[in-house]
Amino acid sequence: MPGYHHGALREALLAAAEALLLEQGVDAFTLRACARRAGVSHAAPAHHFGDARGLLTAFATVGFERMAALMQRHRDAAPPDPVLQLQAVGQAYIDFALANRAHFQLMFGSDRLDPGDAQLAAAGQATAEMLGQAMAAVMADRQLPPASLPQRLLLAWSAVHGYATLVTEGQCNGLFGLSPDNPQAAQAAGAAMLALLGPALAA
Repeated sequence: MPGYHHGALREALLAAAEALLLEQGVDAFTLRACARRAGVSHAAPAHHFGDARGLLTAFATVGFERMAALMQRHRDAAPPDPVLQLQAVGQAYIDFALANRAHFQLMFGSDRLDPGDAQLAAAGQATAEMLGQAMAAVMADRQLPPASLPQRLLLAWSAVHGYATLVTEGQCNGLFGLSPDNPQAAQAAGAAMLALLGPALAA
């Protein structure tokens, strides 16, 4: 077994989990296969994560944390106009999904996660709050009725999540020529969609 220290072993197991999820999908995921991929003993993943659900939950939690951080960086880099900042947050959502397909698909589409895990819930809430804050800023700037926030937020989330899901699952290959294998084209198409959506959400 490699001479990992505690933190490095955890990261090695998470990296192995990502590789396996991309290759085989979540249904075929096992702790034993993850340990073998990481080059550690079969007991190592259980020591850190308990069971497969624990490891997958930790992996999804890291995904939400990285997505929230990317949203913040995109928003900080955007011009001060609230609509452009909302678009930047949406672009971060798309960019994350394209660059982290295994994370994205597990975060939103698996029953193998522990829904009662506090860290997973907090990380997921952080991403929701990033989008909610950006949408609320648009509404305050345009003096829109606060009661419409849930509907506008649901539309914004549906658009970026739906687009990211269609691309990462290969559903846009034929009709639009967009695929996760060409992230630059998919990012550009997403930006064009957001440029249309942003003003609509602010209307």
